Formats: sequence, C-alpha cells, structure tokens
Amino acid sequence: MKYISLIIFMIRWFYKGAINKLLSNLFKPIFLSCGRNVNYSACSSNIKPYKNISIGNDVYIAGGATFLCTDSKIFIGNKVLLGPNVTIIGGDHRASEIGRYIYDIHDKNPEDDKDIFIDDDVWVATGSIILKGVTVGRGAIIAAGALVKKNIPPYAIVGGVPAKILKFRFTIEEILKHEELLYEEENRYTIQDLEEIQIRHLQL
Repeated sequence: MKYISLIIFMIRWFYKGAINKLLSNLFKPIFLSCGRNVNYSACSSNIKPYKNISIGNDVYIAGGATFLCTDSKIFIGNKVLLGPNVTIIGGDHRASEIGRYIYDIHDKNPEDDKDIFIDDDVWVATGSIILKGVTVGRGAIIAAGALVKKNIPPYAIVGGVPAKILKFRFTIEEILKHEELLYEEENRYTIQDLEEIQIRHLQL
C-alpha cells in the first residue's frame, strides 16, 4: 500500500508539473512583457489580465498568486521572489455613489486604479497583499501576511496590517557595499539618497 501511494503521488506530481510547465510557456507571450527564467504556477494562479503585467528576469512566483489589474498595470523587476498566496491588486471598487449598489457601479474614477511597481531584489513573503498605487523599493522584504497600502522604501523590512517599517535590511554602509557588488555605478543609490529616504520614512 505504501508503494502504491508513492507511485500515485509521483504520477500526480509529474502530471501536474508537466501541465503547469506547458501552460506557463503558453501564457508567457501574452504578458505585457516577460523576461528570462520566470517561474510561476499557471495552474494555481489567478492572473487577470496578462496583458497588463510586466515581469523581469529571474522571478519566482509561488502557487496561489492572485494578480488583478483590469485598468492598471503591475510591474515586477528582476530577481524577485513571491511566496505562496501573494495577492497584488491594482484597482478598487467605486463606492461613493449615493443610491446605487456597489455591485451595479461599473464606471470608475481615475484614482480607483493605479499601477503597482515592485523593484529588483524584493522578497514578498507568504500571504502578503499589495494594493493599488504602491511602489516597493529595491531590496525590500515584505513579511508574511502583511497588507501593503503605502510605498515601501528601498531595503526596508515591513510587516503588519497595515504594513509598517520594522527595520532596514542593512545599514547605509552595507547597502552601499551591496549595491557596489550588484549594480552599475549609474544605477546605484548614493549615500545622500539613502540618508534622505531613511530619515523621511522613519519620521512617518
């Protein structure tokens, strides 16, 4: 019985993996753009619409992802990790009409839908939710279960509902060294940039 269960598991794993690989490759051309080495679970993800989503190189999106951006766009950079069941929603319902059910309101105001930007080297942990108009800065980490409603500065670690800065991933000196090893000079943050960013956000 043990061996039969193992065989069934292996067949199921292979079948599911093969189908997922096939669907992933078929769907990649219909993204707004999709880079190299992008791995995501097409079978278990809810992505609408593909044409509004841009993904960079070396991106891993775990199973259960939900991306919704009917009237906005989602931009995901390079070297990004998204854990299981991450939700990214680029829009909102219009709920300000007196005498109309929300269900019946199909027209939107410009502020109801806003693009979302996730920069390079970001890790979004399990079950996090990112809402419209948010920019997640380079090198940031979003803790499991966080609700992100505001911009996240570079290299910040955030968590909670709503998400708040818990600490920064590195000291400013460490960020400068990290960026020196990974990025061309013209793409690096300067010490002035980082000091201004951290002071501004720690005062919020």
